[in-house]
Amino acid sequence: MAKLFRTFALVLAALFALSLIVGCGGGEEEEEAAADAAFSSATPASGDLAANGSITVTFDNDPGDVTASAGTVSGAGKTRTIAGPFTPGALSLNLSWTNGGGSHTLTYNVTAPDETAPTVTGGTVSDGDEDVDPEAINGDGKIEVTFSEDVSGNIALQTEGGDDVGWIGKVEGTTGTLELVKGKEIGNETTYVIKGKVSDAAGNELEVSVTFTTKGKE
Repeated sequence: MAKLFRTFALVLAALFALSLIVGCGGGEEEEEAAADAAFSSATPASGDLAANGSITVTFDNDPGDVTASAGTVSGAGKTRTIAGPFTPGALSLNLSWTNGGGSHTLTYNVTAPDETAPTVTGGTVSDGDEDVDPEAINGDGKIEVTFSEDVSGNIALQTEGGDDVGWIGKVEGTTGTLELVKGKEIGNETTYVIKGKVSDAAGNELEVSVTFTTKGKE
């Protein structure tokens, strides 16, 4: 009798373990199912588009495979880039994607190729500035650089010798921002250089180099 109970207990344990395995497997399959994606935004959204330009398209979820009626699609995650060349004139760009089976149409006026690189037009400091007050910059917690058009890329704050100061750099639209990290404040009587590389939607590049020197202690 005891042997029979042991056998029965072993069978119950095996069935319980099997139910756990099957249950876990079902959960993994549900997690792997891709969520439907919907179109969120495009940059530029409409208007003029250089023949050698590009369009950045954002979705609320990963759209899966994305196709476009013109240009070449690249990217991953929630963002895709459609790069030219595009044919000059009116353009109705039809997009479609697999996760959710969605579609969207963007309209542009395709102009001549853009061969002009972006430029630095302003910001917190200008190239060659001297006697810059470090306390004012540290108090503000950031340094900004303004560009002549929307760009992407990166910038960093360095010493004159090329060492990274440790500020966080980001580039969005026409503005590059360097954010102060606590403990990495800039000092007096020191030369700093904002270095980096940005490019516009047509791929025209700009090597960023803005040098400034802080004033002495008063």
